[in-house]
Amino acid sequence: MDPNTAQIQFALGFDVSKATITFFDTRTGKIGTVENSKVALRAALKPYAGRGDMLAICEATGGYEDDLLDVLEDLAIPAHRADAVRVKAFIRACGANAKTDPIDARHIAQYGLSRAQSLPRWRPSPPHEAKVKLLVLRRTDLVSMRVQEENRLKEPRNKPIAREIAGHIAEIKRRIEAIDKQIETIISLDKRLKDRKAILQTVPGIGKVIAPMLLALMPELGHIDRKQAASLAGCAPHPRDSGAHKGRRFTTGGRRQLRPLLFTAAMAASHSKSHLAATYRRLLHAGKSKLTALGAIMRHIIVIANARLKEYQNEKIRLT
Repeated sequence: MDPNTAQIQFALGFDVSKATITFFDTRTGKIGTVENSKVALRAALKPYAGRGDMLAICEATGGYEDDLLDVLEDLAIPAHRADAVRVKAFIRACGANAKTDPIDARHIAQYGLSRAQSLPRWRPSPPHEAKVKLLVLRRTDLVSMRVQEENRLKEPRNKPIAREIAGHIAEIKRRIEAIDKQIETIISLDKRLKDRKAILQTVPGIGKVIAPMLLALMPELGHIDRKQAASLAGCAPHPRDSGAHKGRRFTTGGRRQLRPLLFTAAMAASHSKSHLAATYRRLLHAGKSKLTALGAIMRHIIVIANARLKEYQNEKIRLT
C-alpha cells in the first residue's frame, strides 16, 4: 500500500478521448474539458500540483492517456491508470444507464476515491523498458498479420495471388526478425533488464523469445504475490459454487496478450525434462483434461517466474 493512501481526500476522474479530456473533481464538483495536449493539460492541472491528498484516475485507452500521465507525473500528482473492465463493472453496479463524457469522468473519479487505499500508483517506465514494450507490442501485431496471411495462403480461391501473399509473409518474417534483434540489443544495454531476462529463462518453458515479452507485458513480476501474478496473467482459477453445488473452476480475465505466451510456454514445459513435465503427466493420470493440465502448468510457470524475480529483487539470486 502506498504510504500516502490514507491521506486521500478527493479524486480527479478523467474521461480520455483522442482530441479532448473531460475531468471531474469530487471535492468541488467541478467539470471541465480540455484539449488532449500537454500544454492544455498542464495549465488545467497546475492548481493541483504537489497535492498528496488527492488521486487522479484515468482508464487505459491505448495510449491516448500518455500525455495526461506524463503531466501528472511532472506535477507530482498521484495517479492510477485503471482497468476499463473494472471501471465499467463499477458503473454497472451503481445502476447508471446514461453515458456522457462528464458522467463517465464522475464515475471514474468515484471509482478511484472508493478504492484509493488499494489502487497501485502509476509510475513511468524507464526508457529502455518503454522501448522494449513498444517493440514487443509491434511484434505481436506482426505475428497476428503473419497468421492471417498464412491462413489466406491456404484458401483455394487465393491461388492466383499466392505468390503475392507468400512474398508478404516473407517480408513480415524479416520484420519480426529485425524487431527481435532490436529487443535483444536494448536488453543487452540495460543490466536490470538483462538480469531479469536471464532469470526468466531459467523457468521451464520460457525461452529467449517469451522472456522479453513477459518483461514488457508484465513489469510487475517480482513485485507482487503469487495470487496477484496468476490473476494478472489470467491463470487464477475462479470458483463457481452455490450452496451445495460445487461448480467447475475456470480461468478468465487478466491481460489478453499474456495467455497465448504462457500457453506456448506451458506446451514447451510439458514436453521438457523439467519437473513441470512430471506435474503435467501426473495431472493427466489423475483424469484431468489436457487443457486443464496445461492451464495448471501456465499458472505454475508465472508463479515460479514471479518468485525467482522476487528473489533477485531481494538479492538472494546473484548473477555473474
